[in-house]
Amino acid sequence: MNKLAKFIVKHKILIIGLTALISIASIVAMLYVNVNSDILSYLPDGYDMTEGMDFMRENFDMQGDAIIGVADVDYATMVAITDQIKAENGIKDGGVIWLGMILEMAEGGGQMADVVAELTSNEDILNLFYPKRNAGEPFTEETKLQKGNYMIMLQLNVPTSSTEALDLVEKIDKVILADYDHAIGGSTQMTKEIFDSTIGEIWKYILVAVLVMFIILLCTTTSLVEPFIFMLTLGVSILINMGTNIILPSVSVVTFASSAILQLGLSMDYAIFLMHAYAEECTKTLDETLAMERAIPKTFSTISSSALTTVFGFLALFFMKFEIGADLGIVLAKGVFLSLVTVIIVQPCLMLMMTKLHKKTSHRIFLPKLKSVASFSVRNRKVIVVVALLLIVPCVIMQSKLNLSYIKFTYDDGEKTEIEQTVDSMSNSVIAIVPVNASKNYAFLEDVKEMDNVTAMMGLYSMIPPEYGNLLGYMLERNLPLPEGFEMVSNFANNGYTMYSIMVNCEAESEEASQALAQIRTMLDDNFGSGKYYITGMSQAVEDLKEITPIDNAIVNVVSVLLIFIVLMIALKSIKLPVLLIAVIELGIFINLSISYVFGQSVNFMAYIIISAIQLGATVDYAILYTVKYQRYLDVMPAKEASYRALRDSGVSILTSVAIMAGCCLSVALVTSNRIVGEITLMIARGSIISGLLTLLVLPALLVVTTGNRKLKKEGKRASKELKKQEKKALAQDAEKAVEA
Repeated sequence: MNKLAKFIVKHKILIIGLTALISIASIVAMLYVNVNSDILSYLPDGYDMTEGMDFMRENFDMQGDAIIGVADVDYATMVAITDQIKAENGIKDGGVIWLGMILEMAEGGGQMADVVAELTSNEDILNLFYPKRNAGEPFTEETKLQKGNYMIMLQLNVPTSSTEALDLVEKIDKVILADYDHAIGGSTQMTKEIFDSTIGEIWKYILVAVLVMFIILLCTTTSLVEPFIFMLTLGVSILINMGTNIILPSVSVVTFASSAILQLGLSMDYAIFLMHAYAEECTKTLDETLAMERAIPKTFSTISSSALTTVFGFLALFFMKFEIGADLGIVLAKGVFLSLVTVIIVQPCLMLMMTKLHKKTSHRIFLPKLKSVASFSVRNRKVIVVVALLLIVPCVIMQSKLNLSYIKFTYDDGEKTEIEQTVDSMSNSVIAIVPVNASKNYAFLEDVKEMDNVTAMMGLYSMIPPEYGNLLGYMLERNLPLPEGFEMVSNFANNGYTMYSIMVNCEAESEEASQALAQIRTMLDDNFGSGKYYITGMSQAVEDLKEITPIDNAIVNVVSVLLIFIVLMIALKSIKLPVLLIAVIELGIFINLSISYVFGQSVNFMAYIIISAIQLGATVDYAILYTVKYQRYLDVMPAKEASYRALRDSGVSILTSVAIMAGCCLSVALVTSNRIVGEITLMIARGSIISGLLTLLVLPALLVVTTGNRKLKKEGKRASKELKKQEKKALAQDAEKAVEA
């Protein structure tokens, strides 16, 4: 590190030039990073949702869907609209399914034209594709001239998060249907909303976070130049991190949006540590270059251990079954490493180049010294420890009962129009893929019709009467050529299986939806046998996530605690101290989650899982900073005095770290419309504040209680006496100066 420090100081112009080139290359690379906004694609293999999607993709050439509602138009207008939609890329052959498709088939003749014609009076089909009608009202030539609401189901042969799918939905929304009252739903629209609410707002996140961070740094640094140096240094590391994401197959939209903000909040301490180390070395020599050469190795040893605890917290995310954990973990770990590199290599160059300006713009720090807090914590240590212990059990219970959300990715926009409500009611559909067997299929249909929450059902046998269904089933089972005029069958039946969309009139996360799904599954078991069918859809995704979340939460908790315990045990050369530090931060995590429970707030399952790893890895540094100082003082003075002095010395640094992390994340939580990003950043902001308060109040009291009986060695006693003499002398001098003044 000494050789590296000398090289950095000597070649600062070269380093800044190379950094500028790398930053430009990173900006270009960032534009080509594949951002995946399909959150459900991160479900692991072996679950019903993913197995159903894989089977549907392989056998029905269907990778996504969209549901479109158009209000107050006549039939001729709908024909023109659907003709435009059919011409777009990304839709499978025959994948624009609406009432007109059935009418066209009936009018086109063919061997089964009469059968198709009967579908125009099918109550279920009319309710599905032509809602807002009186029960039993037929669809006639007269009806075509009237204005009404029409529904379209799109089957896509491209992934829901692909550019083709997102562009398709965008064009339908903004161009084809721009002049009509309409609504769009389904998996592709949900993916697009997540993408738009994140990518479209990322500039807002960064702008607000940087502004808040700059204000905080102005209050906590000693010069007006320092915030600019810190921002430039970490800005470079963030750009490089986002640009190097191009080496990954894809990056989730949540990771892409939140990693920059989290990296900024997590890494700012490293930049501040270097500035402090440099200032300390400048008091020992007038040579600024020599001071920097000494500060770099000194800082590296400090921030590398701090970065290690943070990275180990992120490594725990790799053990999640829900694969977005590994996605977020690798990007954040990479970001922390790059921040470490830029602080050590780039920041010294900027500091040396701005030395004169730094001196001209110096000012005092606008933060309290926390002497009263230190005194309060030590004086009331027993009460504080007892209160902390009493909080553990209720907080553990409350956080375990927290209401989690799974597929609510954006905030509600308020009251919805009639057509939007209709689309929403169709968007929660259970997709069942079952063997082609006429008798079993008709029995299954009769069972489903008895369900209260099912509003409509779309599938082969739901459209074909039994007298023709048996013949059609016979032909499908043997892959015989289908009758002329029955091309649409391939949308619902292929390779010996047929597919149903069962519309359930309740939210996918509701208890009613869960009960409806269980009821449908029981019917499938009764009619086709367990394991003889595939089931997917939003409600199934929720059930799979409900199963995965407790497992992932337990794994992340255990792994993050174990990994960070090992790091702390090595760093602190103790077993007891790591236990105490982790216990304090874990209490902070439980309190953080319990607050959401107390206020009746639901928490996104991803925020619930990753908060334990991020809050532990990021905020345990507060506890380390205090504990290291406490250990040093404990060698030369009693525990009470050591605790007081350690908190007095580290309090400002802890407050600075808390303010930076909380301010950075809270600013994003307040402006984002992406629910996942908002809840993750809000919980991290709140968690950093809670961890900071526990470090300032509970940890000092806990350490005094557990180490208060430690006896000083002779050297320590002598040092303690000498320290007290120096303090008395300093107080006397201050009193004399006050009198003179």
